[in-house]
Amino acid sequence: MYKNVAHMFFERVAQRSEHNAVQFKEHRGTYQLMSWKKYGDLVTEIGYGLAANGLEPGGTVAIFSQGTYLWVAADFATISNGAKSVPIYPTSSNADIEAILANSQASIVFVQDEKLLQKILNVRNLLPALEKIIVLKEKANCAEITADPQVSFIDVLCQSGKALSATQPNLLADRTAKISVTDPATIIYTSGTTGVPKGAVLTHHNILSVIDSIRPVLPITEADVYLSYLPLSHVFERICGEFYWAHCGGVMAFAESIETMAKNLGEVEPTMMLVVPRVLDRIYTKVKSGIAGASPRAQKLIDWALEVGKEVVRTKSDGRSIRLGLKIKHALSERLVYKKLRDKIGKKLRLVVSGGAPATASAIEFFNSIGIPTVEGYGLTETCAPSHVNPPGRVKIGTVGPRLPGVEVKIAEDGEILLKGPSIVQGYFMNEQFTADSFKDGWFHTGDIGTEDNDGYLRITDRKKDLIINAAGKNIAPQRIETLIKSIPLVSQAVVFGDKQKALVGLITFDELAAVEYAREHNWQFQDFSDLVTSDQLNGYLRKELKLRSGQLADYEQVKKFRILPHDLSVEAGELTATLKVKRNAIAKKYAETILELYGSPADEAEAELSKARR
Repeated sequence: MYKNVAHMFFERVAQRSEHNAVQFKEHRGTYQLMSWKKYGDLVTEIGYGLAANGLEPGGTVAIFSQGTYLWVAADFATISNGAKSVPIYPTSSNADIEAILANSQASIVFVQDEKLLQKILNVRNLLPALEKIIVLKEKANCAEITADPQVSFIDVLCQSGKALSATQPNLLADRTAKISVTDPATIIYTSGTTGVPKGAVLTHHNILSVIDSIRPVLPITEADVYLSYLPLSHVFERICGEFYWAHCGGVMAFAESIETMAKNLGEVEPTMMLVVPRVLDRIYTKVKSGIAGASPRAQKLIDWALEVGKEVVRTKSDGRSIRLGLKIKHALSERLVYKKLRDKIGKKLRLVVSGGAPATASAIEFFNSIGIPTVEGYGLTETCAPSHVNPPGRVKIGTVGPRLPGVEVKIAEDGEILLKGPSIVQGYFMNEQFTADSFKDGWFHTGDIGTEDNDGYLRITDRKKDLIINAAGKNIAPQRIETLIKSIPLVSQAVVFGDKQKALVGLITFDELAAVEYAREHNWQFQDFSDLVTSDQLNGYLRKELKLRSGQLADYEQVKKFRILPHDLSVEAGELTATLKVKRNAIAKKYAETILELYGSPADEAEAELSKARR
């Protein structure tokens, strides 16, 4: 095992020297490549620049930016100084920015651009520990920024770093060598689905332990190209993306944004990527839409091939051998169907890892059926990302796979998943109460409810705090129902409510483009999307699809009333976290009147749902 995370990075720089390390765009141009040597030099310059600006071992540096090659360079430069890096989502509110910077006591913060700089300036008077703000742009390109002694720029920082390295050439190497594996490497704040973010302290040992554990499960090599588009502020992208890339030594390519990810996928042609279920569903929906537009003969062939693929996936998941007849059908399907479908998604894509939220079973099954190994894993900020991963080749759809080596699992009497192991953090930064609540007798209480099968594969059924207890006292897991609703074609999101109520109700959103296209194909009469969501046709379609799928649910688990929202849920509206998880409490508050109307009950009877949202 490496001495620390910084040692891991510089070892990779030395070993891969002239090979490509990162791929990125600047100023909306074409993709550029940078070698490991040049990238290592950049990290070193930034590291010295931070030292020249007063950063000491044990200090804290925040990074407030979309994921870029400079984000990662700033991260490794901070860690190389023996300091802690603190990522902040670029979509964070002023209140969260202030809370994170105040709690972490960051003395320096990197910001992506002028827009995010202004957010920091809005709260800096409340942050006595903050000394320097570094814009991740060159000074010449930021003429509009007025002179401010607290604000500097990445090129100015690098210049000061070069000057310091000339007089103290061994400073950074000495600091890196003195880092203990028990030292904190980063503080990652939870996504805030239930309240104020809490800072989980990840040590070098936590990070190196999980990287060592996932190597056999997710075999990435120096030849792989990894497309990064998820926020690096999230533990999933940080551990399985950034740090695992530095360990494996391939190329880390950066998407321009989540909106351009599909275009960048074609430009970069990655071999591996991490996704959240919502993005996986979008790709799946787009491909299925293309299939629906094919000729009847082609559709019949594709449907047959997909059934063959599903049978192969199920056979492998059961640990059975594939019989000769199925092998022949699969080989034929590969030649006639699968390769063409893979080319539409990503010609070189050989591994997709889904995490951050429960995946839709149909999407996972589809990707595996056509020959793109797509695995679902499970983990939290506090578990240093994955504690469980489905192994490629034996994916059990609907589970998050078996535990990683070194992780211990216990299911509590109430169904809560408890974890312990070298990758599990020891607590939250400067927050004794939350630490005491979540870490008891050596076990981390995840807050998730789940079960294990005979092969040790874990199935997540819900969040403990999200469980609905209806008027009859029945415990209902909303995530299972929401996942079922999201399996309906055209549906993008579903949020179910019903605490202390006689029946469940749902707020449901549709993929606008897909829904409009479907409506036009069926000659529905409507003016625009807002008109469509209130139409009898779309509501009738949803009611019919719900009925078809509700047979597998108990009567009390079925959604009796629903409302189609006129827009998708979004991060900007405060309805989703930066990693696209539903903020159930925020949605309950925002749509309180709509929920009460669906209940059809007096306000005092339905107040229980809203009071739960406020907790």
